[in-house]
Amino acid sequence: MKQTVLHQKELQLSAKMTDFQGWQVPLQYSTVLDEYHAVRTAAGLFDVSFLGRIAIKGADAGAFLQRVFTRNMENLSAGSAAYGLLCNTSGRILDNALLLHLPGDDGFLLCTNAANTEKILSWLTTNAGANVEIADQTRSLAQVALQGPKSLVVLEKLIGGHVKALKLRGVRERKLVGIPAIVSRTGYTGEHGYELFVPVPHAEQLWDAILETGRENGLLPCGQGSRDMLRLEMGYALYGNEIDETRTPIESGLDRFVNFKKDFIGKEALLKLKPEDIKQKLTGFMLLDKGIPVKGGSIFSESREIGVVTSGNHSPFLRNGIGLGYVTSRYAQPGQEIEIEVKDREIAAKTMALPFYRKK
Repeated sequence: MKQTVLHQKELQLSAKMTDFQGWQVPLQYSTVLDEYHAVRTAAGLFDVSFLGRIAIKGADAGAFLQRVFTRNMENLSAGSAAYGLLCNTSGRILDNALLLHLPGDDGFLLCTNAANTEKILSWLTTNAGANVEIADQTRSLAQVALQGPKSLVVLEKLIGGHVKALKLRGVRERKLVGIPAIVSRTGYTGEHGYELFVPVPHAEQLWDAILETGRENGLLPCGQGSRDMLRLEMGYALYGNEIDETRTPIESGLDRFVNFKKDFIGKEALLKLKPEDIKQKLTGFMLLDKGIPVKGGSIFSESREIGVVTSGNHSPFLRNGIGLGYVTSRYAQPGQEIEIEVKDREIAAKTMALPFYRKK
C-alpha cells in the first residue's frame, strides 16, 4: 500500500487510516462530522498527495493537450486552471482531471485520480509527439488542500501579507513561510479554498505551518471521511464510483466540461450517439426516511429495478441520506419518486437537482 510524504505526520496526529485507490490515507483525525463542519464554517486541511501530478511541457504541449483534453486550451491562459476529461477513442472516460496552466507559461500540471496515474501517464506518453515532454511528479511534488471560508485568512498569514484577489481557478506562484509553492484556487468541497503544491522535501514544514497558523481560525486536519461527505453534497463525481471507462460524459452529466467545437480524442464517437443510445443517466437523490445509501444498492420505481447507487452518505446540510446513482434516463429528472435499497429494505426517495448543498 502506497503512503504519502505526510504519512508519519498523520500518524502523529492519531489519524485513523483507510485504503483509498491503492494508498493508505487518513479516514479521520477527530470525527468526520467535526471535520466536515470545520470546512463548512472555518477551514480544513487535507493531504491529497495521493492524487497524480503529471508535468507536461514543450513547444507542442498546448496543441497536444487540445487534442487529449475535452476543454478548449485556447481559453486556458497561463495562471489558470480548468476541470475536464480525458476520453478514449470510444468516447468513454479515462479520467476526470484538473489541468493547471502554470504562471509564466511554464508548462502544465495535470492532476489525476490516484487510481489512474500510471494509466494516464502511459496513455499521454503514447499519444505525445516529439516536442512534448511528460514527467511524473507525483513523488516529487506534494499537494495539500486548504479549504473553507477562512482559508484566505490562513493563506495570508502563511504568505505574510495581503493576498491580491485570486479568482476562482486562478493559479499563482507564491512563497508560503518561505517555501516556493504553486497556489491554485480550486478544491473538491464546494467552499472557498486553495490547493497548494510544494516540493516534497518541504511538505512536512508546510503541513506543520498551516496547522499552527490556522488553529486560531478553527482549522482542523481532515480525512477522506469528511472529504467524501463534502464532495457528495456538491454532486461531484468520483472515479470508480460515478465514472469509469464504461461511462460517457453525456450519461454521467459531465458533458458541460466537453467543448464539441474543437477536436479531441473521443469526439467522433460521442457525436454518433443518439438520444436513444443513452439508456441511463446519473442523478442525485435524497431518502425520505432514515438510512444511508450504499454503493451497489438497487434503485426501484414501483418495485421495478431502474438503476444502481454509485455513492451514498449522510448529508449534514439536508440532515438526511443522499446519494448519486444511474437510473433509466426518463427517471433522471428532479422530483421523481423512487425507492432505494438499504440493508434489504426499500426506502422511499426522490430525485434531486445537483448540488445538494447550496451556500446561504
